[in-house]
Amino acid sequence: MRLRGVLLAVLLVIAGALVMPAYGVGLEGKAILSPGTAGYTCFRIPALVTAADGSLVLFAEARKPTCGDTGTHDVVMVRSTDRGQSWSTPKVVHAGVDVTAHNPAPVVDARTGRISLLTTREYNTVWSQYSEDNGVSWTAPREITGQVKLPSWKGYATGPSHGIQLLRGAHAGRLVVGTHYTTTVGDRKGGALVYSDDGGLSWALGAHDESADPALRVQELSVFERPDGSLFALARDENGTDTSSTVASAVSSDAGQTFFQGFHAGAAEQSLAVPTVQASTLELRATDQGDRYNRILLATETRAGTTRENLTIRSTYKGGTEWVDPGAGVVIYGGMAAYTDMTLLDDNTVGLAYERAANWSHGYIWFTTFTESALGLPDGNTTGVPTTPDASGNDLHGFLRGASSTPGRFGTAVALDGTDDYVQLPFAEKLAVSSGDFTWAGWFNYGASTADQPLLWAYNQGDVYSQLWLRAEPSKNRLRALAQSGETAVTLATTKAYNDRAWHHFALRRQGSTFTLSVDGSTVATSTAVLGSISPKRPFQIHLGQRLDGAQNLRGSLDDVRLYGRALTAAEITSLYASNATTIPDLRLRYPF
Repeated sequence: MRLRGVLLAVLLVIAGALVMPAYGVGLEGKAILSPGTAGYTCFRIPALVTAADGSLVLFAEARKPTCGDTGTHDVVMVRSTDRGQSWSTPKVVHAGVDVTAHNPAPVVDARTGRISLLTTREYNTVWSQYSEDNGVSWTAPREITGQVKLPSWKGYATGPSHGIQLLRGAHAGRLVVGTHYTTTVGDRKGGALVYSDDGGLSWALGAHDESADPALRVQELSVFERPDGSLFALARDENGTDTSSTVASAVSSDAGQTFFQGFHAGAAEQSLAVPTVQASTLELRATDQGDRYNRILLATETRAGTTRENLTIRSTYKGGTEWVDPGAGVVIYGGMAAYTDMTLLDDNTVGLAYERAANWSHGYIWFTTFTESALGLPDGNTTGVPTTPDASGNDLHGFLRGASSTPGRFGTAVALDGTDDYVQLPFAEKLAVSSGDFTWAGWFNYGASTADQPLLWAYNQGDVYSQLWLRAEPSKNRLRALAQSGETAVTLATTKAYNDRAWHHFALRRQGSTFTLSVDGSTVATSTAVLGSISPKRPFQIHLGQRLDGAQNLRGSLDDVRLYGRALTAAEITSLYASNATTIPDLRLRYPF
């Protein structure tokens, strides 16, 4: 169980209690707050958290007399104790009275179970309150403007969307919420982070940056923490002069106290062609929390233009530096929608609150849930596929796609038919060799076909893509290996094909600036290595016995395939060949078959 799950489980005890665009069938959910409820004209700006007892707490602006951004607005809350099946009636937690109360930004302290709520009045003053009974009752709003807003700022707003609690580093346990502001001089827009080190009882101003204005006029931050402890803040760009993007991002490496990379719109941000609208993010997977890979979700509309349509869930496996197939994703609702927020119900289920209406993008607040499998798993559909165990201790069990068992070099091996059989490795960060040293090793036996036959194909495929592969080319009387980073590639080739239907051992190694292929314990080919990452893409694929596109297949057998996270010495490679050594350190993967 991941750390977040452990914390949730502890608090429950204390409380006693890769996909192409597709419409997610049944993913729309249902309306939770509708115009006319409790006398309000409409509901906007959802913010959603999961309380310590597992209940869902949803906040929104309840607006009147119109649905405009100013008026007599209250911040209201509804709760669900059955995972969103039913909801309480709206309860006012911050009354606007004759002013505008707005922009709810809740955050849960897992240590105490306290839910803190930051809100704003009149786009100027900041207020804090909290609940210590999972959202049932609330303290009165208390103004904290002087603690989180500089005197040189005029306009200010919290969130909207949930804040986060840091899990990593010296400031683990800190609460962080995104805000934005406008300067008095120059009317410059910027984004800021505020934080609390006492579970939400007091707040302080942290990182803030308006240096990108006028190119990027940022607002409405959504923040997530990356496995290295850095914080990524995604922001909406409100009509900046840089027309290449409608979003921007900034990064903090000191737990939210400063931005070491200010707001900018690079290739990743520019790839997210979305209308100008708030977007929400949520960490779903993290390697330091026990997951095989990292995955952050993004909920926002994808139809660029003046209307906000096509609410879609997309993913980054690289902490926001690259978004997977930005035009793709799973469509929650194809009509007009707007602001969103997400929360984890459990390690695999996400709750989503979003704005929706029949004739414009808001007015109603809807709620739905979805699982990661509904979004598309990076390994594809593996239901019912037999597996082969990983003996490295990393639990990276492989999927046997049509492969069968056969006598091997040591015990049994896997037999591949040369047509469509292969072994699929799981997508896992431990298998990404990046720009470091590595050794892939294993046994092969073939000779029934003269076609090109891959033994190993990893990470990507194509003329300009980073990748690594080892292929038997018997028609050319050789084995050939390729390592490529971007457009730079090097190859190795042997002077024989080893297609004698006997067992042979390979070791493909990068050591600093040297790329080496050994067969049967001896070096047979050496070249200068590419120095960049050969595995930058996320998610990536690794196949044994097949090219990634399925166009080439091995007709033969494989045994005891391994990956080491370093370059093995010549003596270690010899020991693999001579004695099947099992105590060599830095083993990341081993399939004895």
